[in-house]
Amino acid sequence: MKKYLIGAACILGILSACEKEVDPVDGNYATVTLKGGEKAVTGDISVNPGDSITFDFSIQTQRVMKYVGIQKNPVNQTAFVVRDTLKTQENRYSAIIKIKADTTNGTFLYRIVAHDSVGTYIGSRDITITVNPDFYYYTVRMLRVPDTTAKTNTCYMAATTGEVFSYTTGAANSAKIDFGIMYDTTASSTPSTTDDLRFCLYSLNAPQGQIPFYDLTSWTKNNTIMKKATSPAFNRLLSAGDLKAAGKTNLASGTSTRITQLASGNLVFFRTASGKNGCLLINYANGTSPAMTSYVNVDVKIER
Repeated sequence: MKKYLIGAACILGILSACEKEVDPVDGNYATVTLKGGEKAVTGDISVNPGDSITFDFSIQTQRVMKYVGIQKNPVNQTAFVVRDTLKTQENRYSAIIKIKADTTNGTFLYRIVAHDSVGTYIGSRDITITVNPDFYYYTVRMLRVPDTTAKTNTCYMAATTGEVFSYTTGAANSAKIDFGIMYDTTASSTPSTTDDLRFCLYSLNAPQGQIPFYDLTSWTKNNTIMKKATSPAFNRLLSAGDLKAAGKTNLASGTSTRITQLASGNLVFFRTASGKNGCLLINYANGTSPAMTSYVNVDVKIER
């Protein structure tokens, strides 16, 4: 029995002696230094859409590298935004790379990465760049049919700030207001049980927008032009550039200061008196009468 135990121990000893140290998968054998300087990235930053981004960096590796690149939102180790092929295989490398930030807002991961001559990953450094939105996005704003007694229903909206006002609060804020909502009792459409097509969006300077029981004599009456259209889709408006382009296309003709027959899913493209382009989405229209309980629920996007 002792002979068998001694033999087994010897075999284990031989196997241990033959064991090879294996590098960890995706081990980082690179040190990336960001040098800074004017408009140069020194770490995680926030920028405006389309801003110029400068990476002034040096990279030192424990292994010989052949390729250095900058990846954007990398899903693998080969998809480069920028890649430099070194003339020789080196352990040190420096470069100044300029790229343009996305025009769409969001958070993006950039990776400065080194590979060897056969494309094997050596090491990297990640930098998070957040592109700030260049438009305002307001959700679930309630615009209610004007009420005649208390006059506290929020029937006016300032698109730039996302605020909604009643007749009572609107007087002191009329210069902000871009449009109002009302129930058009003269409409020829027949109300349904879900979406009443008699809801109307109007600019305060529109003659049809002067509600008899609301005296707007002393109010600022901003001229907002509007048009109901179907394209581009609301979820495709991801920047001020998108809103401007949509406004240029949809508001080139056929605009009005009053949009009637509003229903759930409708898009109303508009341009404010200050020249800001925006889009209003009717999420839901509730009510089939001019009662104070009738309302529309809207989302609004408008360029800053």
